[in-house]
Amino acid sequence: MKKISLSTKVLLSVFIGIFVGILFGDRVAWLSVVGDVFVGLLQMTVLPYIMFSLIVNIGRLSLESGIRLIKFALTFLGMLLGIGLIFLIILPMAFPTFDSGSFYSTKFIQESIPFDFVKTYIPSNPFEAMSEGIVPAVVLFSIFLGLGVMKLPNKEVFLKPLDVLILGLNQINKMIVKLTPIGVFSIAVGVVSKLSWSDLGRLQGYLLVYLLAVILITFIVLPYIISIFTPYSTKTVFKITRSTLITIFATGKIIVVFPQLIENIKEIIATEKNLDEETKSKIDILLPLAYPFPNLGTLLIFVFVPFAAWFTGNSLNLGDYPLFLSTTLLSSFVAPITGLPFSLDILGIPSDSFELFVVSTVLTDRIRVVLGAFHLITLAILSISASVGILHFRKRKFITASIVISISLFISVLGLKSLLAESIKNIPTNKERINNFSLISPVQEYEVLEKATKNPKRKWRYENTLSRIKRRGKIRIGIYQNTMPFVFRNTDSTLVGYSIDLAHQLAFDLSVSIEFVPITVGELEKELNNDYYDIVMSDIFNSSKYAEKVSLSKTYQNVSLALLVDKENIDFDSFENIIQKDTFTISYYVREEIANAYLSNFPNGGTFKIADFNEFFIQTIDSIKIDAHLTSAERAAALTIMHPNYKVVNPLPYHIKNGLVFPISKGEVWKQYIDNWIDYRTNDGTIENIYNEWILGQEFIKEEVKWNIIDNIIIPYINKKNVSDTLVQFNKERTPKF
Repeated sequence: MKKISLSTKVLLSVFIGIFVGILFGDRVAWLSVVGDVFVGLLQMTVLPYIMFSLIVNIGRLSLESGIRLIKFALTFLGMLLGIGLIFLIILPMAFPTFDSGSFYSTKFIQESIPFDFVKTYIPSNPFEAMSEGIVPAVVLFSIFLGLGVMKLPNKEVFLKPLDVLILGLNQINKMIVKLTPIGVFSIAVGVVSKLSWSDLGRLQGYLLVYLLAVILITFIVLPYIISIFTPYSTKTVFKITRSTLITIFATGKIIVVFPQLIENIKEIIATEKNLDEETKSKIDILLPLAYPFPNLGTLLIFVFVPFAAWFTGNSLNLGDYPLFLSTTLLSSFVAPITGLPFSLDILGIPSDSFELFVVSTVLTDRIRVVLGAFHLITLAILSISASVGILHFRKRKFITASIVISISLFISVLGLKSLLAESIKNIPTNKERINNFSLISPVQEYEVLEKATKNPKRKWRYENTLSRIKRRGKIRIGIYQNTMPFVFRNTDSTLVGYSIDLAHQLAFDLSVSIEFVPITVGELEKELNNDYYDIVMSDIFNSSKYAEKVSLSKTYQNVSLALLVDKENIDFDSFENIIQKDTFTISYYVREEIANAYLSNFPNGGTFKIADFNEFFIQTIDSIKIDAHLTSAERAAALTIMHPNYKVVNPLPYHIKNGLVFPISKGEVWKQYIDNWIDYRTNDGTIENIYNEWILGQEFIKEEVKWNIIDNIIIPYINKKNVSDTLVQFNKERTPKF
């Protein structure tokens, strides 16, 4: 009987793991722990192997030979990354037209953490770098130590014991590799059991484009490059590296199988009888040196940037690409989870889209490392071939490759664009999502009055507001209508929003129904003091002016001031731009003192009060051009969902924050109750859950067991069959016997 190869076992383990994850769902999620153990065992030997291997091989290498190898490697690295940048220009063409605004993100007010170049690349404390797994710093330390050993007269006394240690580490790695089928099975089960299909539906454009890029480059572009310049066939390369690539895909890490990768490349070079001891040393040096540098897998993951721009209705213009490509090249030196926020921020793309990227890493991390590994394989084969003198340019092969790659790329991009154009019809836009959100709080009986009127039930003598609310069984809540995402009517004409959700929670806690009273614009203080409503629950900024005229609750939410401007308007993108304008007008809604305080930063600007947001969007004011609208960043983000041609900006070099408060009917008892209620509902997470849904767009869904075959198909079928059998038996017993 023919023995099953390791690569076949690994591949079977992946498919079996996927099936088990789909079959049992959350029930088998615990198996991911076994996968973590396997990855940990693989990682255990990798960093010592890289370090000792570099020291030994650089120590034995001549300086002239080492410099020559590095020159070849840098030349081919530049060529490969250049190909990646070309793909980053072409791939976004697959995205069809799609307009969708963006929810607010807390990253709007967070300071970006600069990349720590020194800690990543300079081993000021080599032992700390080793313990924290900072590979670039460990590699640099090993290079310097190897260079220090290179000219020692008695260096073999030091290097020979390290040879034995390297062999020992290699043997340990080979022992662990035998467990690969078990490890990848457990990893596959864990990944599939935790997968959220709804998130993947929103990400399909990015996932399909990235998958297309990986397939084209891994299986067409790089194999052609190898065959154009070297004598090694694609069949030989894939046959030797197959099991390693599958393991890399399953684990999502290149470094865990680094020793295997080095051995694979040596085996490929040996097929043309070009593997001597010096060449082995070059391979041992080249791979660890190349690892910290960008690879095509990491570089192409940045196609997420034009995807995020497209998905949020901010598609990159041709003029944006020089900045996009340059920042991508720099950011690709670090992990995407670190580099992507920087690229999104510098291109002005809403940073909340980064949350989608985090979800996508469940799949893309595994695809990315396969391309990254094949990038290293290609780089090594090209560089070693050049160093041993077998590098030859095959013109006919180059022409064939150019034609095949061009046709494949053109057909793939065109086909994918048509596919995505059809599939996005089923993807809910953010406008559709927010209109489908449901209130988190228990919905109380309510009515919305047509206009503001006095409370029909006057307070009894010495009666406080809280007592009257309980006596009436109703609470009167003042609201500004059409102030998304705080108060608005969805497509079903249901009154919803952040403030409405809080209102229903308050009414539920008081065990009363609600009368929503529309506030007359500009008359809030007068109406509140004349007993038109018990409390105002809209996005009301705190200010000393309000505190003088009405009673205010404690702050229940902090917000940031921002401007809403036309997407094409770049005058308000920075402080430098806006102060150069001769004159401009910023509109505001109700709060004049807030607008004047904000505009004090811009002496050339003026303010204009509007009574309705439509006045800003359709510019209905005669002879007055409104350039921007001042509001909270939270409300402005929601308005971009309804009006995708607008964007949220903060031209100031800092963020002006303000607190939202509830203006309330005067009375110490009522104020104390509301303040205590805010504390209670803040501490139990209610206010946070409501904020996350209506402001951040994270729909609140009670945790459920994820879809799986057992719970969603087999058990319902068995239950249905049992009910059917019971009914049949019941009918038989009731049937009269003659």
